[in-house]
Amino acid sequence: MSLQLIFILIMCGILTNLMSAILGIGGGVLMVPILYTVFPEFPLQMVAATSLTIVIGTSLINLIYFYQQKIQINFKTMLFWCAGMMAGVQLGFEASFYLADTFIIMIFIIVLTLLSLQTIFQTKTAKIARSERDENLKGILLCLFGGSVAGMTGIGGGSIMAPLISQLSIVKPHQIAPYTNYMIVFSGLGSLYGYISKTPPFHLDYAWQIGYVNFSVVTIVVLSSFATSFLSMKLRGILVPNMVRKLLGLTLLTIATYMLIVHLLK
Repeated sequence: MSLQLIFILIMCGILTNLMSAILGIGGGVLMVPILYTVFPEFPLQMVAATSLTIVIGTSLINLIYFYQQKIQINFKTMLFWCAGMMAGVQLGFEASFYLADTFIIMIFIIVLTLLSLQTIFQTKTAKIARSERDENLKGILLCLFGGSVAGMTGIGGGSIMAPLISQLSIVKPHQIAPYTNYMIVFSGLGSLYGYISKTPPFHLDYAWQIGYVNFSVVTIVVLSSFATSFLSMKLRGILVPNMVRKLLGLTLLTIATYMLIVHLLK
């Protein structure tokens, strides 16, 4: 790898950790367009696999900090939602090998655009209290949808799930990032095994690669992400929830627009 490429990957690690810790999104939404740009020879499945591995590594770092901060979540509820997301991720993962790259990219762009607009223009209304059973069922369905898109595109699920689970009455604003990071780890492991166990049509020279996952790229990004984690948690404690929501929406819209431009020019 060139020094320029290594520098780009280090910056990706820094931004990925900031997005994951502050906005609750795993960073795959950032990694997919960047890997798609700097490694145009990668099959889209390899982009998705490498991105997903980075997202899992970054989320594990954040979960250590969330545990130290003693942020309470309902683990029983989280496991129900993980089950829905894992099923969706597996469906999306398998479907990605039968769908055209253009179709997958358009799904990526459309979903991000809709979620960004919903997040930016969301009005502050009181959430209707529902029973835990109803919320669990609604959460499972949302996670099934979010997981299928994540498994198909490699965006990790956090960028999809953060806006979706914020609509649930039992989820408080400060719990969104912990919930999504837990779900990213649990739901991503199944797809990761699938990507590692398959034989890809392409290998990058002088790189450590297992299946569809390029661990040379993963290592650089995750290590730089770890180096930034303390700063990310400090910023998380400073920003108010409304500002975080606006930043999330604008980030998703910017990345969707960028991905559309890159695809049209490619």
